[in-house]
Amino acid sequence: MLNLNDKETLDIITTQMEAATARTRTTLKYEERVNQFSSSPVWSANDTAQTNLIHEFTELLANKLVQSFNATQGLHETDFMDRFWLQSTATDSEHSTITAFLASDGDNHELMSIIDPLSTYGYMVATNLPTLLQITAQNGPQIDYSESEMKALSALTKALYATGYQFRSVDETVLQPVAGLTFGTKFDNDKPLTNSATITEPGNVRLFVETDDPVASFHVYDDEGHDWMDLGAASEPGDGLAWESTTIPDELVGSNLTLSVNVHSDQNVPALDELFVTAANNAILMRETTREGQYVLALPDHNDLTVTVDAEQGNISLGYPDATVQVVELVHNYAFLGTWLRGVLPKRPAFN
Repeated sequence: MLNLNDKETLDIITTQMEAATARTRTTLKYEERVNQFSSSPVWSANDTAQTNLIHEFTELLANKLVQSFNATQGLHETDFMDRFWLQSTATDSEHSTITAFLASDGDNHELMSIIDPLSTYGYMVATNLPTLLQITAQNGPQIDYSESEMKALSALTKALYATGYQFRSVDETVLQPVAGLTFGTKFDNDKPLTNSATITEPGNVRLFVETDDPVASFHVYDDEGHDWMDLGAASEPGDGLAWESTTIPDELVGSNLTLSVNVHSDQNVPALDELFVTAANNAILMRETTREGQYVLALPDHNDLTVTVDAEQGNISLGYPDATVQVVELVHNYAFLGTWLRGVLPKRPAFN
């Protein structure tokens, strides 16, 4: 239900523009129409018409995206674009989807979807895009795309990232930028911080462990390994963890109580240890920067790959000077990074 008498709508349809501009202008025009509907006694409660409205504007955006892709380096005048098409659907008056397909003889191969493309929080979901396991496996699942198709898929996802759409899961595909790649990580609790005290009388006791790192968990053990943490309460005064109790029983007199504290720190991340070893085996220097929790790998291409541990959030983030370089491209040049990532990403449980 596009108003082709509206100059702005007509200009969007007839003007060649980059994908980011097309997304912005189409979304703003759609929001204007939604506001007009919401203030109308005829249309405000008409869910069917509103669902059709979002479908029409989603279709418009899909057509503009294809138009922009046909002018994008790496996609322009390729066999890929001759077979590429987008399908628009709307599930209700507020939600729509653009699904990408690659056509072949008798088949439409689904690639990915853009969920809620007309919203500011729209995002992408991979369906059959290359994964880390595929590009690194020797005897496992193989990539079912040709070299030219891989190049086109890389250009396509780069264009969509430039538009503002992103994948939300790090495991979905290697066709997403290295810069900003973030994933959860485990912390090694085999060496907790401890402090002990001998109980000389029943009643009060205070144990304290000094640390600047985020506390993950704690326990209070006696000499036989029994946990007495429920006898007291913990507090974090700012420079560590304190545990205090006023109900120490007679049976603990003469025993030692040990406050055992597990912390999150860049010093106890197995994934970082694995990267250090893997990089060293490939003659790559890994050094700590002046920023807490950040490390740098000086790659032979004279670009630095940064690895930053956020102990508070429990994750690792990667950084790279060229924000458009994708995982698949970096792993192609440095296979050891693929080996490391394969072991540490969330769906590969070795370090997560």
